[in-house]
Amino acid sequence: MFMPHFQVEELVDRATHAWMGDEALGLFNPKALAALENLWVFFNRIKPCAITVNTWLWGGRTEWRGYRTQAKAIELGSPKSEHAAGNAFDCTISGFSAAHARQLIVQHQADPLLLNITRLEADVSWLHFDCKKLPPHQKRIYVFKA
Repeated sequence: MFMPHFQVEELVDRATHAWMGDEALGLFNPKALAALENLWVFFNRIKPCAITVNTWLWGGRTEWRGYRTQAKAIELGSPKSEHAAGNAFDCTISGFSAAHARQLIVQHQADPLLLNITRLEADVSWLHFDCKKLPPHQKRIYVFKA
C-alpha cells in the first residue's frame, strides 16, 4: 500500500525495519494502514497538523506504537494486542489533545475517512485506534479502557 504521509520506519520498530525494510508494510492489516492515512486527511481538513507514530528514526524514544512483535506484546502484558496483529496504532496529532481527537473521531464517525476505525482507547495521553472486528452488540466505534 502506498503511504504518502508516513514512512515505513515510523510504523515498525528498528529491528523489524532492518530485517524487512519496506516489505514490513505487509505485516499490517490494509484497513489499519488506510485508517492511518485517512486519519491524516481527516485532521488536516480541520487544520494543518502532523501525525506521529514512532520517532526512533529521528533519535526519538518511541519505537513500539505501530507494529509490535509478539515477544514485545507479551513483554508489555498484552499478548493479544491488536498492535501484534498489525491492526492498531498509537499516535499523537499536533495541535490536538488525545481527548479532543477521540471526541472528533466519535462525533464524525460516519465520515467515510473514519470507517475503518472500530475502537479507541480512553483515558490515555495518546490516540490509540484499531480496526478490530467488533461483536454485533458493540457500537460502531467502541471506546474502551485498558
